Amino acid sequence: MSASQQAGGAQRTQSPTPATPPKSAAPVDQLDISSAASGVNRLEGAIAGGGEIRIDRVADLRRQIASGNYDTPEKMDAALERMLDQFA
Repeated sequence: MSASQQAGGAQRTQSPTPATPPKSAAPVDQLDISSAASGVNRLEGAIAGGGEIRIDRVADLRRQIASGNYDTPEKMDAALERMLDQFA
């Protein structure tokens, strides 16, 4: 009998552990861009490529929108058509 058995202790057996952990697939980064974001990128490119922003016109339109005078159906239709033409 061994000394540990004589003292009333239990013997432990050690299970073998692998020398190297199992190899797993490396994580892959992925980026999905929506069509809306792609459209924004095209608009930014158009502005940067010589598009002109008329600050006075933007301020006037903002005033009209804030006062509730801009959103007539005719103006909304015209604005929508112009915007869709830029995406076509």
